Amino acid sequence: MKHFYILALGGLLSFSASAQFNQPAAAAKSDMAPRKNVTNTVVNVDREVFWTNDIANCADFTFGNGSDEVGQPWSGIDISFGCSTEGPAGFYNQWAGGTGDGSAAPAINSTTADNGFLIVDSDLFGADANYSADWVENCWAQTANSIDCSAHPYVSISIQTRYRCWDNGASDGSEKCFIEVSRDGVTWPTLTNGYTTTWADEGLVDYGDGPVQCRYNVFPDSETGFESDNPSLLEFDITEAAGGQSTVWIRFRWVGTWGYSWEIDDLEVYDTPENDTRIDNYLSFSNYYQTGLYEYGAWAQSQIPTDLNAGAKVYNVGYADQTNVMMDLDVNGTGYTSNTLDVLGYASNDTLVIAYQPDGLGVQTLNYLLSADAADENPNNNSATQSFEVTDLQYGRDNGVITAAFPGDGTDDYIAMPLYDIINDVTIYGIDVAILDGSEPGTPIRGFLVDMFDALALTEQYGGELISSAEVDMADGYTNSGTGAITWYTLTFEEPYQAAAGDWLGAAFEHYGGANVQIGEAQYTYDQTAFVYGPFGSGSAYDWYYSNEVPMVRLNLDPNATTTMNVADVTTQGFQVFPAFPNPTADNTRIQFRLDQAAAVTFELRDITGKLVETRNLGTQPAGYNSLLVNTAELGAGSYTASLVVNGAVSTQKVMVK
Repeated sequence: MKHFYILALGGLLSFSASAQFNQPAAAAKSDMAPRKNVTNTVVNVDREVFWTNDIANCADFTFGNGSDEVGQPWSGIDISFGCSTEGPAGFYNQWAGGTGDGSAAPAINSTTADNGFLIVDSDLFGADANYSADWVENCWAQTANSIDCSAHPYVSISIQTRYRCWDNGASDGSEKCFIEVSRDGVTWPTLTNGYTTTWADEGLVDYGDGPVQCRYNVFPDSETGFESDNPSLLEFDITEAAGGQSTVWIRFRWVGTWGYSWEIDDLEVYDTPENDTRIDNYLSFSNYYQTGLYEYGAWAQSQIPTDLNAGAKVYNVGYADQTNVMMDLDVNGTGYTSNTLDVLGYASNDTLVIAYQPDGLGVQTLNYLLSADAADENPNNNSATQSFEVTDLQYGRDNGVITAAFPGDGTDDYIAMPLYDIINDVTIYGIDVAILDGSEPGTPIRGFLVDMFDALALTEQYGGELISSAEVDMADGYTNSGTGAITWYTLTFEEPYQAAAGDWLGAAFEHYGGANVQIGEAQYTYDQTAFVYGPFGSGSAYDWYYSNEVPMVRLNLDPNATTTMNVADVTTQGFQVFPAFPNPTADNTRIQFRLDQAAAVTFELRDITGKLVETRNLGTQPAGYNSLLVNTAELGAGSYTASLVVNGAVSTQKVMVK
């Protein structure tokens, strides 16, 4: 219940201008990496298409905007759609392959892009208007002539499209792409406010026989910096508004606050298939919405629950009821099966749940496959893939891939803090953080833990603080370019923290401001699951704000972790430890070591939770080669850390017990 409490609180506060859990303001556009929806473009199967338009003739469309809607937030704004064969030309169009010098970027990669497509270039308009991006734009393109759907009781539309969302934190929620339907070409869904959370309700239109839904959100999962595939082929069932109607007009409406651009091409209106189920817009390897369990890109093996479930929302796109709908899941070659939906009705959705377990340490690749009794007419949207890594000495919310820098201005003072579930008792020795190139060595930084059950957590800057590392001056040479393997900067706590099952912790990294220090952000995460503190509110107000991008701050579970320091500060210790053999082992393993001179030696063996399993004081050992035999016969199977302590210096290696 812990996570849902904060989610509910965030919902209550989200309408206040000074809300505590609003998203932080994003970095400047020039610093912003796109949050790309990584999917394969879907190729349509053969189907009964009864209307198409490839935008070869711009006269097939009429264009308008909200500039004459007196009293609306967009009053006086004259941005419009148009027809083009060139991509966006705004200053920030490098994301689309442009140069940022005002010349156009390459066009959308649609089937018939060469003969034209629809485009709204908000970035170009915003730059030309030279305004502060504090108003909401509103414009549309609609079919000039009606489409006859009278002989088609079930109607769908598909488009090829490319879209990049800006939607920065200061105007979060304003940017939307809609498909709208009218039965008379005059009556359209209303839009009273670009920031509305009731756009679906406003999409209802009453033509005399009760309200029908006439608005469809094209990119419901977009967030700050989102970029679609090029192109995305998207399909929408518009039966409620268009089915059986003799006159149907289609409108594409964009609202936003100095966004990037939206391109549309190759429209098809067709008979909705009889049998077509799909994996919809929710897929979670922790079934987050139902369990409240966070998704972890680097999931510590000791923290994987025994009742782990994946969840997938499935939707019936076909007009016929679908029977025995189920999901198969393959995890690194091991198969699992979901519950079965006896019947999934027309335009209905449900969540399938699959119990599974990772197969050990390393990358876990999850392949989902949806099936039903009837042969699916569009099977390309019945499969999906996710992955995460099972680790032994790190616990991370991020997936190890840097997508952006945080904050946009690295001289700001800030705290970045993803949240963590503690499933089983574990010892935490510090935090690891991915610091980015350009950060200035010698800058004071620290790490600390926060008790999220503390009433002061997220209400005060240091509310709920449990334990901290020392404040250190950042060492040189431990930063990241944004590509390749991550170099983690370790900040060990002043003493290990014994976390108990059921604890709920924040892993916090703090920079005091002044000099530049930026850290990596990774993939999208759900609302209210990662937080930042700093001057990110209206008027640069200091407070806690939630972030939909995961700050790359991990829990360090290594009993031999040491705070990262400059190489020149590390003294040579005069000994060498060789790999344990055999390893993996069932009964025993031998560890050999060489000493430059006689030294006091201690041996320690810890399990994956950091618990001390064996300690042995070997006393003073002579110079030269020495060895010890470790009995593993009575140990449970799994990963252990074997440490040799020589005159206070430590060498550690992993030992696998079969």
